[in-house]
Amino acid sequence: MNKDVIVLGSGMSILELSQQEINYINSCEVIIAVNKFMAFYQKSKIVPTHIYYVDAYQRSVRIFLQHVFNICRKNKLRGLTFILNKDISHYSTSNVYLYLYLKYLSLKNVYRQIRYGSINFFLLPKNCYCDFITHQDWLKCDNTWATSLNEPLFHYRGSLSTVLNYISIKYPNRSIRLVGVDFNSPQYFFQQELEELELDWQDWTTPIVKEKGMHFSAVNYQGTTIFDKFGFILEQLSASGNSVYSCNSKSLLVEKGLVQYAPLDDKI
Repeated sequence: MNKDVIVLGSGMSILELSQQEINYINSCEVIIAVNKFMAFYQKSKIVPTHIYYVDAYQRSVRIFLQHVFNICRKNKLRGLTFILNKDISHYSTSNVYLYLYLKYLSLKNVYRQIRYGSINFFLLPKNCYCDFITHQDWLKCDNTWATSLNEPLFHYRGSLSTVLNYISIKYPNRSIRLVGVDFNSPQYFFQQELEELELDWQDWTTPIVKEKGMHFSAVNYQGTTIFDKFGFILEQLSASGNSVYSCNSKSLLVEKGLVQYAPLDDKI
């Protein structure tokens, strides 16, 4: 299998991928879907190997995680790795109570259960794994780059920063390909399907994104954007032998000169 690590954002450029590019992505050993992507993976024709879904700060976000689990089970996906907030089992509401049990170093996993309402139970897909992590507070000035999943991971203005720290720990000395990490639009590639869902999916960033017309990480919020720390992020990735490329020439990371554009055509 190809050793590139693919990071899947939910930008509109996902819909511009050729079948050859999709085939290459699906041939990679590590394909990390970030946040809501996994609920709509079939539209992209890409099957992730990892699902990063760490935010659990709001009821709607936790409900959507359960929706992702349901889809994975329904489609009988196997061998997935879920990257989750280790504190998520502390949350409960009148509609969602999440049980996450993980027994490491055993021959048999203890499968996790999610209780939705007071009657129905939903299980994670069979033969799945969990990496439980925490991340730092982006508002603090002393954020550091973690070297172990036992430490709080770096986090600054968005999930991408933490995903990259995770990769540096788990998959050093590999190229990282950003796919659908556009930052230039408030729209997801699955926007219509998302809005048709009969569940509460919006969070506190939704009105800000609509007003500013771009991804929240790129919005100047409290005087910051994700781009402020990207030089630091790239330095840390270089130290772990990771290089970062974007397959979208219109990504704000490319336009700002932070990440090199490298089309997937070069890999096919």
